[in-house]
Amino acid sequence: MRKVKTIEPQAFDVELQGRGVPLLVAFLKRNERYSGQVGALEATCRQRGGSLRCFLYDEDYLDMATERFSVKGTPTFLLFHEGREVDRLIGESDGDTLNEFIGLSLSGLDRADSP
Repeated sequence: MRKVKTIEPQAFDVELQGRGVPLLVAFLKRNERYSGQVGALEATCRQRGGSLRCFLYDEDYLDMATERFSVKGTPTFLLFHEGREVDRLIGESDGDTLNEFIGLSLSGLDRADSP
């Protein structure tokens, strides 16, 4: 079963305000690296189960995303939690790197929330 869904800007806004599970969004162009990057995203999302929602930003709206999210190039991965961007990973990635990025980013939030 596929864990990663393609998302358009309007649906993204709804998801962003959704439940408190972190949201990972990949901004990818269809090129020779596309399938490898989608595979890494799929593997990471499967591994994290229900603790992470994963989306692929609809390629038809990438120009809009570059302006709204200051995405300068692809691939770019943005991690959101509680409605705000908490970190970003720029450049080609594999599943292990994505997992490490998510873990470090979210553990930093836990430390920041501690008294």
